[in-house]
Amino acid sequence: MADPLAALQNARAAEQIAQGHPSSARYRTALATSLWLEAEALTRLSRLPEARLAVTRATDLAEADRSLDKLDGDLALARGRIAETGGNVALALKSYQQAHAIFAHLGLRRSQSLALVGLGLIFDQAHDYSTAIRYYREAAQVYSADPALAISGANNLGFALLQMGRYEDALRDFRRALKTAADLKSDLLQAQILTNIAGAETHLHRLGEADRAANAALRLLGKRDEVGQTTIIWGVKAEVDYQRGALASAAADLAKAFRGVNLTTTIAPFRDMHEIAYKVYRAQGNLPLALTHLEAFKRLDDQGRSLAASANLSLMSAKFDFARQQLEIEHLKSEQLQRDISLRKSRAATQSLVFAAIVLSAILFLAWIAWRHSMLESHRKAITAKNVELTKTLAQRDGEIERRTVIESQLRLAMETAQQASRAKSHFLANMSHELRTPLNAIIGFSELMVSGKFKAEKLQEYASSILEGGQHLLSILNDILDMARIEAGRVALDEGPVCLGDIVDYSLSVLGCDRHMDGKRVTVAGRDHGIVVHADELRLRQVLINLVSNALKFTGEDGRIEVRIEPMSDGVDLVVADNGKGIPAEKLDIIMEPFGQAESTYTRSHGGVGLGLPIVKSLAELHGGRLTITSEISKGTVARVHLPADRVMNNNHIGSWPAAALTTTSAA
Repeated sequence: MADPLAALQNARAAEQIAQGHPSSARYRTALATSLWLEAEALTRLSRLPEARLAVTRATDLAEADRSLDKLDGDLALARGRIAETGGNVALALKSYQQAHAIFAHLGLRRSQSLALVGLGLIFDQAHDYSTAIRYYREAAQVYSADPALAISGANNLGFALLQMGRYEDALRDFRRALKTAADLKSDLLQAQILTNIAGAETHLHRLGEADRAANAALRLLGKRDEVGQTTIIWGVKAEVDYQRGALASAAADLAKAFRGVNLTTTIAPFRDMHEIAYKVYRAQGNLPLALTHLEAFKRLDDQGRSLAASANLSLMSAKFDFARQQLEIEHLKSEQLQRDISLRKSRAATQSLVFAAIVLSAILFLAWIAWRHSMLESHRKAITAKNVELTKTLAQRDGEIERRTVIESQLRLAMETAQQASRAKSHFLANMSHELRTPLNAIIGFSELMVSGKFKAEKLQEYASSILEGGQHLLSILNDILDMARIEAGRVALDEGPVCLGDIVDYSLSVLGCDRHMDGKRVTVAGRDHGIVVHADELRLRQVLINLVSNALKFTGEDGRIEVRIEPMSDGVDLVVADNGKGIPAEKLDIIMEPFGQAESTYTRSHGGVGLGLPIVKSLAELHGGRLTITSEISKGTVARVHLPADRVMNNNHIGSWPAAALTTTSAA
């Protein structure tokens, strides 16, 4: 961690020593250990192909002795780090879990803690920061005596809090990691942590503290920077200078950060640097360079969403495999239980004899107890009288203690309620800032380029399309927020009249473009009858169906299948939207029905949105005297059902007489 290049040199020197003693009994273990350390150092230097080769050779040597020891767990841990750095989330998760199982079996608590940190990094990559933080804290509880491990845990915890917008909490963990890194006298680790501190201070607009931290990181690195940390530091300094209004200084910082970098092939750490570069060059009037950085930012932002979605799918697959293994274990336990029952039956006769002897002994023992009881009774009466007096005294004291306990419980409940409200506010603000920033950047950036006229004519359609897409996204978000505010304030009044449900379906699918190419997704309409007419607000029913179908389209894959149905019921009529998407966990169904509630835990979700669609549908259904119900099964899909009561149906003769087969089907090619 402190000096990976020096570690690589030492590991290769160790490999040469081991190669010189092929006849030694320790030859295989020594050679495998040196190769493992080579792989660890190469991973931290981002030389992944060499790291994979080293860990493969080491694994072959370690498995030859057919015994389980610490080296087997260390190699699993190394495979997990390589897979995680290379983006193979499923292999990384499997390797970290394997390492944790080995270390737990061997009772190696420090190594268990390392495996838990690795698992936390996987959930970090999936943008599930709450789960990542839980793993980091569990790692610190398992083992806290290693300073290097303490640095890693505190720094990772701070980064996760930073991504959640909890900047002050992140700074506390970064400073704790910095103190330990200073004790280890590692310039590289101190520089990396100071860079994170500078980024957090910038988010809090404490520009002086941010600049001091960034300059301290540059001084520590000097001219030695094997891992490219100075590039990130100059990017942070550019953000500071931009916020100060020093555009020339910010541009100079960016020139240092992107020196020798191909802007069309940059990787994820450059995403925020491209965003600030776009802002700086746009403010300077250098629109061609601003456009280049804007396009790079959009590319990395799209890649980040895709990676988060891939990581979530890999985690879901791994959890399914784990559940299947647990089921097999339960089957084995059941078979063992059957064998135990047979064994118990064979012992029944012997136990009967033993039981008879025990009963006889118990009778004799009870007789002795009765004799002792008669002797103790007289003493007990005297003690009882004293106890009555003592009880009265204690009752007075207990009453006072109970009153204090009630007050403390009320204070605790009030504190928890306030903390929950604060977390909800922080989540909403972080969510909204993330959802609004990207489309606003695209709208402003491409609009300025079109106004300036400094672009290629063939790019006009592409830029105009990006502006339209961003504007429609913003309008959708703002409309949902305004609708939810009016609903919660009780200012929504229904404009009711006769409404044909068949027309509602036709209009909604037309608005969503379900008659055009939709990336292989297919929308069908079943059980359709133009004769069903209800007394309702036509505009609001359209809004309900559009929201439900939009959700279904959003959460199904390229081969997604969505079915829209109108189903008469004995007590009314239902509008139904069913899909074969990834499904919603049972514990999340209540959350998604609340305003701003979503099944994913952070604002950097792979599908975007502020979580108001379903709450609006639920509220509009209730305004009509109906209800919204959602049923879902993981990996099989979701069914959303809006029920309108019988008194809303104007042609009651259709209720209960619906034909069984689907009447009409439409699809998106």
